[in-house]
Amino acid sequence: MKDSKYIGISVNKLRKDAGMTLKELSEKTGLSQGFLSKFERGQTTIAVDSLLQIAAALGTSIDQLLAQKGTEESPSKASHIIHRSYENSVLYMENSFINYQITNGFLGMDVFPKLTVLLPTPAPHETPLFSHTGQEFVYVLEGVLTLQIESHTYELFPGDTAHFKSNTKHNWWNNSNRNTTILTIHTPNVFANDEPSAPAQKNKNGDFFVD
Repeated sequence: MKDSKYIGISVNKLRKDAGMTLKELSEKTGLSQGFLSKFERGQTTIAVDSLLQIAAALGTSIDQLLAQKGTEESPSKASHIIHRSYENSVLYMENSFINYQITNGFLGMDVFPKLTVLLPTPAPHETPLFSHTGQEFVYVLEGVLTLQIESHTYELFPGDTAHFKSNTKHNWWNNSNRNTTILTIHTPNVFANDEPSAPAQKNKNGDFFVD
């Protein structure tokens, strides 16, 4: 997540403007007071799902929390369109998945692209399968991706792609001994939702979905 220090300051201001204590924000989000205190002071990063919880508790949206303040700090239109590879930053991490932000303009867009690095993980004895609203496109950049869709399992190699409706039960993992890197494009984009109360969740492969 980019500029965690600024976002923490923004949360601190919104919380105080709402007359809410750290304890009350902690109770509303399930996040510890210690963590929230460090985050507001810019001393720690935060996962996107936790930021969604904070936004909902403060009665705002995640794009408002991520918005830069003032003309001098506000990114130009071009900076929203163009994203350089050296700007890539960790969006969130979960288990053996590291998800990178690869665009400045995913807020308010219809699709959500991200780069995911899957660390080597032995195949589970019983693979949990998930389904949710939308579609997803997967492009393997490096390594080998094991993709299960319904009862079928596929091994995808660099250059291979998969495109399917997300309401089809599916999951993926890295059953090799080297990292696997994939580009995924998801729709709908949960970050385009203007309703802060929408319950965004993540499944085991790091996908966001809304019930």
